[in-house]
Amino acid sequence: TMIAILFTVIVAIPLGNGLKVSQPYYVVGREGKVSLQCTYTKRYLEEIQVSVYKGMYGQARICSALVNLSDPHIETEGRVYCRGNVSKGTVDLTIYGLTGEDTDLYRCQVEFFYPPPYISIIGNGTLVYIQESPDCPTERTEARVQDIPEPTPIQSPSLHITLLSAVLITTTITLILQVRKYCSCLFKVLDCSNIHSFAYFTYSVHMGIPPSMMIHWKC
Repeated sequence: TMIAILFTVIVAIPLGNGLKVSQPYYVVGREGKVSLQCTYTKRYLEEIQVSVYKGMYGQARICSALVNLSDPHIETEGRVYCRGNVSKGTVDLTIYGLTGEDTDLYRCQVEFFYPPPYISIIGNGTLVYIQESPDCPTERTEARVQDIPEPTPIQSPSLHITLLSAVLITTTITLILQVRKYCSCLFKVLDCSNIHSFAYFTYSVHMGIPPSMMIHWKC
């Protein structure tokens, strides 16, 4: 057993020194997500584990997945989660659920499980900058919006007031027309020399005969 462990350590040390994980220096994320590519130099692998750590010294693990290269898909769950693929020494990841506060250094770790020996390599890190969405209002803006009073709707006149005004206008116009007819007929009679016609006019007004029947009188 001791010989096997010693052999693994002796073989792994030079292999580890010749392997590395490369990352881009700087990437920008938008709408809560960012794409991150990590490449490694070892070939002919069957099983690896890919992890992403946040922080200068990898204090927080963002996501981690054991990948069999016969089905090289990466899918994790959580508030911040990862989706991606592994192909020909390249890990293509998309990290979701990020906010502006998640801007930090992100480091890829690739662990080689099979075939042996086991080797763990971590990259130098990528500075990930997450842009806040311009459509999202800040807390201060939301507070200012809530303080704005709602406009008071202008109340239109009620229906009964409108109808009453229409009735009064119609009655006034009708009264004016009736007075004009009576006056016209009166002037006609006054111009006549026949006193009996004037007397009949007076009697007709008293009896309520319409002016339309008086206008046919002839002097």
